[in-house]
Amino acid sequence: MPEISLDDRARVFSALSDPTRLRLVEILASEEELCGTQIAHRAGISIALLSHHWKVLSEARVVIRERRGQRQYCKVDREVLESAFAYVWPRSRLQSAIKTQ
Repeated sequence: MPEISLDDRARVFSALSDPTRLRLVEILASEEELCGTQIAHRAGISIALLSHHWKVLSEARVVIRERRGQRQYCKVDREVLESAFAYVWPRSRLQSAIKTQ
């Protein structure tokens, strides 16, 4: 797991603080990757609004975007999320919490 600075962790949590962006991450987390139109359709938002939220999530390194032809594909950067959350909820505590649920 890569080290992540305090400022980078703050950007991750700031990006996730918006309900629409959190929903986008949840949608992407359930898939390996999706193209922009698929994400917008599943989230019930316009491509323009998706583009705005994508930018924030990309700058926080929460998602990875890749252009292929005329489409952009996106996936969650699980390592960045895991690194950010590891400081507030260490893996050992997270695993024990999941087991007790």
